[in-house]
Amino acid sequence: MMDYESFKKRVMREFLDYMPEKYQDCELELRKVPKVNTCLTGVVIKPKGKKKSYCSPTFYMERMYDQYLDCNSFEKVMANQAIYLEESLKYMPEDVMKLDFAAMKEKIVFQIVNTKENQEMISLCPHRDFMDLSIVYRVIVNVDEHGVSGFLITHDIANVEDLTEALLYSLAKKNTKKIFPFKSERIEETMSRMMRRWGATDKDVENSFAGMDDVPQKERVYVISNEYEFFGANALLYKDVIKKVVKNIGTDCYILPSSVHDLVVLSTETFSESSKLISLVRETNSEHVRTSDRLSDSIYKFNIENGSIERVEDQVEEAS
Repeated sequence: MMDYESFKKRVMREFLDYMPEKYQDCELELRKVPKVNTCLTGVVIKPKGKKKSYCSPTFYMERMYDQYLDCNSFEKVMANQAIYLEESLKYMPEDVMKLDFAAMKEKIVFQIVNTKENQEMISLCPHRDFMDLSIVYRVIVNVDEHGVSGFLITHDIANVEDLTEALLYSLAKKNTKKIFPFKSERIEETMSRMMRRWGATDKDVENSFAGMDDVPQKERVYVISNEYEFFGANALLYKDVIKKVVKNIGTDCYILPSSVHDLVVLSTETFSESSKLISLVRETNSEHVRTSDRLSDSIYKFNIENGSIERVEDQVEEAS
């Protein structure tokens, strides 16, 4: 079997032979594609000699190599990938193929990532520091019941389109809330929905949370996400969204980033031991959250009087 480097060279040399004839005037290009908490080697197909930024469906060398190791057939992996790529190209919106940012500025949104775990991503794109996190920017291509598709705005793209970080922030501040409307709910409601997905009956759910309306306000726990349950932790960047939930509780609150997709908000008076909450977040990340969905091992505190958000320092970190 080929090692990874040999496999990669052969893909770049032979992949287009598996594509229909109309793609023979194209070429392949390797790109570093930062993903949350990792970075993959992306392969894109584009017209030969095209110098301006070009957007195309991306397939990943590492994932193809894993498939090759599983089936031990280079030809099978290439044939399957060629079919997938051709189908994907049929449904690419025309404005994306041309990368027309004049028409796409309304689709630029925030993405917050863990700074320490995403150094390579951050180095490749315009960004802004936010506590132990970083704000980067994405263009959303499509949002529907099947999921969300889009791409990261790198320095190369930003430079071609004269997109400064300040402009990106301003556009994303307006667009993120519009494209991904935030929502909040009691954690019992979130758990009820999950139970139903797992097959629980309405009666089971009703019995499990029969007393939820009797829970005092400051003992209630809320979950903040958005309508698509995708990158809902971006709510950290919108104090008005957090404040609305905090006012329901009535005290200063801790914010726990349960993943990049949602936040958990609870009272600092009722749940006063921050060290235990930090341990809980770390344990949850380690054992229950996929690497690509982890945001931070930290927790944050929202001050109900002045609306400030700050990271809660771990006593272990302070001691070291």
